[in-house]
Amino acid sequence: MSFHYEVVFSTFLRDDTPPAVLDELRYHLGLTDERPRNLVIDYEHQVLRPDEDSYLPGGDHVALRRQYRGHNANGEHHAWGLHTRLYWLDDEWAEIWWQVVELLAPHVEDDGYAGHFREQFDERPTSLIIVGGEPHLGEP
Repeated sequence: MSFHYEVVFSTFLRDDTPPAVLDELRYHLGLTDERPRNLVIDYEHQVLRPDEDSYLPGGDHVALRRQYRGHNANGEHHAWGLHTRLYWLDDEWAEIWWQVVELLAPHVEDDGYAGHFREQFDERPTSLIIVGGEPHLGEP
């Protein structure tokens, strides 16, 4: 019997996130089918692509968009808003999850909550916290 996990990434990436990282994210999210060269997360499939037949209430969801976040000394401030909610089989979730975390962590704009995961029958998720570009696990 396999376990399944709800996997959420929800964070802002800095506006200066390298184009190669954004291109890889767009590919893995299924926002483009154009496979970039030199993938960091190199699998035969798009690892963050939503499953149309997901068992999650409301289904899988992914979004990556440049968002206005206010003004600072340099004028308008923007960042890349990333949000995913996916249903993953245990066979691959841990390995892929950490690879995604390692891709995102150096580019996360704000320290703090960046997502969570939970086994489908668990009541409490395990939070992903990013501090200074370093990932940590904790409970909310």
